[in-house]
Amino acid sequence: MKITLKNVYLVPSINLLQKMSLKGQDTLARSKFVKLLKKSLDDLAEAEQELVNEYGARKDNSLPVSDDNPLITKPDGNAEIQPSKKLEFNKVHADLLSQEAEIQGGTYVNHIDDIKRILKEYGDKTELSNADAEAYLELTEAFSNATKEDK
Repeated sequence: MKITLKNVYLVPSINLLQKMSLKGQDTLARSKFVKLLKKSLDDLAEAEQELVNEYGARKDNSLPVSDDNPLITKPDGNAEIQPSKKLEFNKVHADLLSQEAEIQGGTYVNHIDDIKRILKEYGDKTELSNADAEAYLELTEAFSNATKEDK
């Protein structure tokens, strides 16, 4: 099974799925899918860290990030972006978030119909708004367009 979901919807989708109160096999299906989403989220976090290392402010911006030339952090703990590269960073980061993650896993292929059903039932009985509504829409569309791969 392979679905595609924009990177920006990974966290809201995980949050929505984890809010659902499920039992038995449905819990298993959801947990396996969330695990795949988290793997895609880890890949996204790694790509974001690479961007921060490239655009982040450090003592000597002409040298790469290292123990001797670490990133400068703001009081909130996030890395400071070089002021001259902030616009470029924002554009590249927005592009990264709009890219689609391919979520696939051989052990999950039999649960595609389960997740489709779980989403439909949840949407039928639950009022959704804001991030949950967007995540629901994106997940529903992703599963509608999903492909089952040949073994």
